[in-house]
Amino acid sequence: MYILSAFNKGADGVLVSGCHPGDCHYMEGNFLSRRKLYLVRNLLQFIGLESDRFRMSWVSAAEGAKFAEVVEEFVSDLRTLGPQNRLAAQRRTNAAGAEGAEAVRTLKATKAKR
Repeated sequence: MYILSAFNKGADGVLVSGCHPGDCHYMEGNFLSRRKLYLVRNLLQFIGLESDRFRMSWVSAAEGAKFAEVVEEFVSDLRTLGPQNRLAAQRRTNAAGAEGAEAVRTLKATKAKR
C-alpha cells in the first residue's frame, strides 16, 4: 500500500531494503517480502508503470557501502527512465473531473433556487 501511495504522490521510484533472508531477527518478514515483490512488480506493470521503478534489495545494517551502491545504481536507473508522470497525471485528471462535477452540481442548485 505504501509503495502505490508513493507512486501516486509522484515518486519516480521506490526502493525497499531489508535484511538478507535468513539473517534477520524478524524471522520470516523478508521471506514474505520476496513473495510480495513478485506481486508488486506485476501490479505496477498492470497499471502501466515500468517495473524497474520499484526495487527491493537485501542489505544488512553493517553494509553501508553496499547500501550506498544500491541507492546510486537505482537513482541512475531512474534518471534513465525519466520522471514518473503516469499516476500523477491520472490523479490530476481525476481531480479535474471532480472539480467539474462539483461545478455542475453548484450550477444545478443555483438554477433550482430560481
